Amino acid sequence: MPTKKKKNNKRILCIDPGTREMGIAILEDTELIYYGVKTLKKKRPTSVLLRETRRIISRLIDDYGLKTLVIEKTFFNRNKNVSNLIVMAEEIKALAKKRKLKVVEYAPKTVRKSVCQDGKATKREVAKVISSRYPELNIYLTQDRKWKVKYWQNCFDAIALGLCYLSE
Repeated sequence: MPTKKKKNNKRILCIDPGTREMGIAILEDTELIYYGVKTLKKKRPTSVLLRETRRIISRLIDDYGLKTLVIEKTFFNRNKNVSNLIVMAEEIKALAKKRKLKVVEYAPKTVRKSVCQDGKATKREVAKVISSRYPELNIYLTQDRKWKVKYWQNCFDAIALGLCYLSE
């Protein structure tokens, strides 16, 4: 059986894009260097969304010396928010390429299969696997409000993207 090719020791930026909240994680090998959710202002023109997104991503690249971007694939749908999401994801990938980062995309089902060994795993199941690997995240599994659980799910999804990439 061939051994898995080991990734080099470079930091990777993992993004679960969203037009309201964007999940972000930075991993070096499997060490979680940074995680969070960036909240984007509601009801703003696409140009403002893109400018804010560029600012966030540029700052992360500058601050953390990133070499790879791992981002969730977006799918086409006839809906204004989905259209903005696609434009936003394309902007993130273009910025990363311009900054000489390797860009890798994964479909949500691929990530769930990699992290949970089940392509039909729920977001909650993904979050449980992630928090078992990074116990400091357990606090975000149980929140007092449903919106907080959904909010932090963006972060768990970003970390899952990174682990999917590292498992290849």
